[in-house]
Amino acid sequence: MIRFYFVYIGMVILILFCATELVAEKVVPCKVLDQDIAGSYEGECLNGLAHGKGKAKGKDSYEGSFFKGWEHGEGLYRWASGDVYSGEWKEGKRTGWGILNLPTGALYEGEWKEDQCHGNGSYKWPNGAYYEGGWKNNKRNGQGVFYGSDKSYYKGEWKDGKQHGKGFYQLSNGIHLEGVWQEGVFVKEARKTLEVSLDRKLYDFIEEERNKTGESISDVVSRALMRLMDRK
Repeated sequence: MIRFYFVYIGMVILILFCATELVAEKVVPCKVLDQDIAGSYEGECLNGLAHGKGKAKGKDSYEGSFFKGWEHGEGLYRWASGDVYSGEWKEGKRTGWGILNLPTGALYEGEWKEDQCHGNGSYKWPNGAYYEGGWKNNKRNGQGVFYGSDKSYYKGEWKDGKQHGKGFYQLSNGIHLEGVWQEGVFVKEARKTLEVSLDRKLYDFIEEERNKTGESISDVVSRALMRLMDRK
């Protein structure tokens, strides 16, 4: 009887040991490669890496699709700073179409490439200003339209976030300028537009000042616009 008892105890211990080993084999740590969200993970796994649908949380948090440990596909990412991105990912970087909401109230919606606003997209500022058009490396590039909070707007070419190339600019008071811009500065007017947009007296003033002082067109136009506003 005693012998049977010890045999029984031995079998129980062996069974428990084998069961523990089997469980240990099944519980494989699922690794997230983005260190900012590496901490806790809940979701699908493949070969020890987050793969498929899942949730990860570290300093920041992410919920969506993973591929070989990286955010990949559709996903929602929340930064500790309060920024929130919802959209497409590729190998851990925002690539494709997505929306970024900032805690300031600003919002970007459009195309991304390797974590940069790149392609076509729109940006809304908290003060109501709005831009829609081309982007490259997080800056306005190519063709685009900017609407100021004061109801002014610029439509034309951009480079590295500044008006650059041919463009049309209308102020909130209705005066408009058309011509060439260089790094945000108006450098060459389209004479017909100026002549029609401004009264003849002001147009003559611009031409006279340019010939007299040798100032750039942007400086003369700025003083001319101030003169016009003072006159109203």
